[in-house]
Amino acid sequence: MKTIRFSNGPNPGSVGAMNDALRMEPLGPDLFLFRGRQYDSGSLAVFDGDRALLVDGLASRDDAWKLREALVFVRGKRVELLVSTHYFSDHLAAWSLFPEAAVLAHRNAPETFRSEDFRTDEEAAHYRPPTLLLSGSLEIAWGRYRIGVAENPGHTADALLVDFPDADLLHVGDAAVGRLAYLHYASPESIDRALEQALARGRRRILRSHGGVAGPEALQSARGYLARLGERVADARRRRAPIRDIAVSDCLPPGEPATEFEAFFHGRNLATVEERGLFSAEAA
Repeated sequence: MKTIRFSNGPNPGSVGAMNDALRMEPLGPDLFLFRGRQYDSGSLAVFDGDRALLVDGLASRDDAWKLREALVFVRGKRVELLVSTHYFSDHLAAWSLFPEAAVLAHRNAPETFRSEDFRTDEEAAHYRPPTLLLSGSLEIAWGRYRIGVAENPGHTADALLVDFPDADLLHVGDAAVGRLAYLHYASPESIDRALEQALARGRRRILRSHGGVAGPEALQSARGYLARLGERVADARRRRAPIRDIAVSDCLPPGEPATEFEAFFHGRNLATVEERGLFSAEAA
């Protein structure tokens, strides 16, 4: 996801503009989503008095500096804990700007970072080694929230779910990308299992690493996308038709057209299907 810049689109009515490049959306008492200009990558801030915990850390250094300004200089917060849903550079830009904070990530995080494709040298420089490595799950008490963090491999081997039961909110990282799933780093089966595990939490508000809050239908759509894509790939192989001609509109629910973001990753998916022979008996 390192070759084009996606716009955030029009500001929803509930979103307040911090400045031209960083937007803030309140999701609950002491719970705020910051959305950067680069890739519409987000950072979820959880406040406990003057302390702050962040989930994911934006995609560009410019966005990250604006986040630090908004938290430290405008709101007077001390950022103490950083939680990574997965260790790709488009979610790590802010980590080096809070050197006093601990970084919690899955134990496979360093390997995930080494496996990342498409990033620029500037984005590779976002890396900061995690200081707390998780295997399994844990619960964090932070202010008025009890936060559940659990491994959920799918999009990457180090993917985490970050659950806020008191806010009816579940952060799923990149388990869903828009209304689809991204196949470059994983198998359709592993991603579908991750989506199923996320849906099993029963939360009515879903937060992905890019974009704003959605409902559980975003995860259901991603599962449906995988199923429909598999059907169309099988059909194309039977007809010996080009897999790259499969339209994103044929794999998403009818009605709302695909966004630029979704169309881009659908194209990546088709290339991956061809290169790795996905949705075949051999791949399974």
